[in-house]
Amino acid sequence: MSEPQQPPVPQSAQPNPAFPPAPPAPHLPAAPQYPAGSPQQPAAPQPPQAPQYQAPQHQAPQQHAQQQQYQTAPQPPYGQQAAYGQQRPSAPRSGNPLARTAFIIALVVAAVGALQILLQPFVLASFSYDAGNFGVFTTLFGVIVFLGSAAALVLGLIAVRRSGGQVLAGIAIGVGGVQLISVVLAWISSLFYYFF
Repeated sequence: MSEPQQPPVPQSAQPNPAFPPAPPAPHLPAAPQYPAGSPQQPAAPQPPQAPQYQAPQHQAPQQHAQQQQYQTAPQPPYGQQAAYGQQRPSAPRSGNPLARTAFIIALVVAAVGALQILLQPFVLASFSYDAGNFGVFTTLFGVIVFLGSAAALVLGLIAVRRSGGQVLAGIAIGVGGVQLISVVLAWISSLFYYFF
């Protein structure tokens, strides 16, 4: 059998005569020093030490500029307030603003729909149970809820495909879809009054 062949050592790992290896740190001994003539006993187990992170010595100019861009002002210790006039840097807002917008529209549309239901008895009594005036009231609220829920549904469907904010987009899709279906069913049921 022959010896297994090993890949050649890359030039970056080979010693370079122009750059000799660095001498050991002055506070560390160059070689372990053991007392002469004493029998060697196993040392007590020591807890493992975490490896020390060493930052790279050379950075590309573009990386250095990006690193400087994200550096923030020093923060006061926990529990202390910033000095008057000194603003703390705010955390970057993450998420999907389109999902947030769809969610807010869906909540507003749900509130308008609930308001319509709560106001119906009072409006019906104030119109002296006139079906024509009451029809204008319900049609006005129906159009507002229909357009708002359609907007929330469409924005939610667009926002769910983007990164971040899938929960808000999903809520907007659900609320907008349910409101849209309820308005369409209410209009269909009002058509039955004309035929029957």
